[in-house]
Amino acid sequence: MSRLLPHAAVITTLVVGALSARPAEARRMSLDPLNRMHAGLSVSDQFSGIGGTIGLDSRLTRLAFVDVGGFFSGGEPTNTTFDATTEPSTWFELRHGVYVTPGLRIPHRYKDAGVNWDLIGRAGMGAIWAHDPSQATSDGGPVHISAPSAVLGADALIRWDRIGIRVGGKAFGWRSYQPTVRETVGVIRPQFAVEGVFQW
Repeated sequence: MSRLLPHAAVITTLVVGALSARPAEARRMSLDPLNRMHAGLSVSDQFSGIGGTIGLDSRLTRLAFVDVGGFFSGGEPTNTTFDATTEPSTWFELRHGVYVTPGLRIPHRYKDAGVNWDLIGRAGMGAIWAHDPSQATSDGGPVHISAPSAVLGADALIRWDRIGIRVGGKAFGWRSYQPTVRETVGVIRPQFAVEGVFQW
């Protein structure tokens, strides 16, 4: 019996301590949700593709954002010929794409009213659709290829209350097999956009 007393005392102390403990409360500074819908004009591959773009940029932390969007080029590809003496990676024309690009903004304080700004650098991934003018379909139409892509870029935003204007640029990089030269080539193509922004 004397051997059980120390164990009973320890168990009783633990039970009483657990029942009398105050609940722990974690506190943090509140961070309001922030979403920015953006849409506007897209220009890809040195003006060979002009069309539109749309996306949603959401805040993850005070400095981190993630942008999900896409762009498209209207009409048929403008470059239907190619120079076989140039580098095969230059033959492709970027046409359409979708992307997910996390980014970090330059830290600064927002004003309560008036003009605010943001400059955000981004890196992520996406998928592209490009035109290969070195190939043609059986009826002479353009040949399009699709590929996964890495994305690097940045955008600048000037905002008045909930409405703003955003200017951004991205570089899409991918690898594609080029049947004319029978080798896989690395391709990097630019895409730029001027967009209206609505924030909530």
